[in-house]
Amino acid sequence: MFEDIDSNSTKVLNEILKARRTVRAFSATPLDEKDVELIVKAGLIAPFASIPAKGKTDFRRIFIVTSGSETMKLMISIINHGMSTFVAEMSGRVDVQSAAGRINGKSGITQLLGNAPYLIIAAERKGYPPTYLADQSISLSYCMYNMWLKAVSLKIGFRLITLFVHGKMGNNEEFCQLLGLPCREFAVDACAIGYPAENFVPPKVNYPDYETNVKWLCK
Repeated sequence: MFEDIDSNSTKVLNEILKARRTVRAFSATPLDEKDVELIVKAGLIAPFASIPAKGKTDFRRIFIVTSGSETMKLMISIINHGMSTFVAEMSGRVDVQSAAGRINGKSGITQLLGNAPYLIIAAERKGYPPTYLADQSISLSYCMYNMWLKAVSLKIGFRLITLFVHGKMGNNEEFCQLLGLPCREFAVDACAIGYPAENFVPPKVNYPDYETNVKWLCK
């Protein structure tokens, strides 16, 4: 299981973890499709909840949408309409209003994609009984993080597009029909990928330090 992992592997992983940042401005340089494939494959092997996946081979589906395609244009229209409906239903929640506000401006959802050449949508089968309904969200987060780390290893920028979660797009009939998914059976999340723009500066992050924020409980 660990035969091919050595100290160099650990050093490389540490560098990838430290380099991980959200990219919000992308280059127009197209990606090699083989690199996109590698990123997607990393998402496919991410951990998953065993109950929703039991006896199934299609518990995780991934869709790659290219910028400027007819599919992307139709998807943007569906999402804008779907988010407006969702916000009207959840008008009392501040977090939903904030998410909606970011797509209702002049550029709409295209601003959230940050001019990325590809949008990757991951769909995870929901668990049943209701006890397991949260499992797909956890599994999707593993899937996204696997793809994020793989993208960093390829020097490709990555941005989470969480409005797919906020808007519960897995329950949207038009959206699911576009993807060919059975509505309400899958939860969805998404990310945008592409080479970072030449003038992009990674944001400075002050992470918690080990000495102050970690406690060993050994007694």
